[in-house]
Amino acid sequence: MGKASGLGKEWNEQATALADYVVGKTVEEVKAIAVDETTAPTDAELTSSVTIKIGGYIAAIEKAVANAQELGAQADDKLGLAVSTNIEKSKNAAEEDGVAQAYSVYVATTFGADGKITSNIIDASQTDVKISKEGKITSDIKGAYKTKVELGADYGMLKASGIGKEWFEQSAALSQYVIGKTVDEVKGIAVNETTAPTDAELAASVTVKIGDYIAGIEKASASAK
Repeated sequence: MGKASGLGKEWNEQATALADYVVGKTVEEVKAIAVDETTAPTDAELTSSVTIKIGGYIAAIEKAVANAQELGAQADDKLGLAVSTNIEKSKNAAEEDGVAQAYSVYVATTFGADGKITSNIIDASQTDVKISKEGKITSDIKGAYKTKVELGADYGMLKASGIGKEWFEQSAALSQYVIGKTVDEVKGIAVNETTAPTDAELAASVTVKIGDYIAGIEKASASAK
């Protein structure tokens, strides 16, 4: 984006500038940031470092505040975020209909001064864009796509779960289990060949594959600040 930006700033630089700008503001103050019809900022102070459309980011901040929970983190802990996406289960449209599937994992982890995890959140989303064998998109591209945690019981894992727990419950159980552990201890959790846990204590509440979530926690630790 640097070449196309009138500021000569890349997207990551503008995102960081916006994040710094909202520090110390309430949600209402963030929602009141002046923008034009495309949601690009018009406030002179902000436009000196941010020219991208910010409507989606303001909405995300509002949503984050609405979802905020006390999970044990302290003010001086370090916070790390990790996102990973793959399209492994996408299928070309040919003799049969196809699908473009983006599967993403989201992890937010806080670490104390001793490197131990003080809080953790794991979420994931499976977004399918269906394509007919004629090559036309048949999915509602303007639809509201939710994460697995947002779907809650509607995700529909309960009937297939051998322990009678939905995905969001298992995600929360894994997050609780890693609190007080270091990243190396998390990486040392016993799993089988599919990365489902084999530790008896953990397997009582988590049977989903956890390899991607462990990798997410490790990735979050590398970016924690």
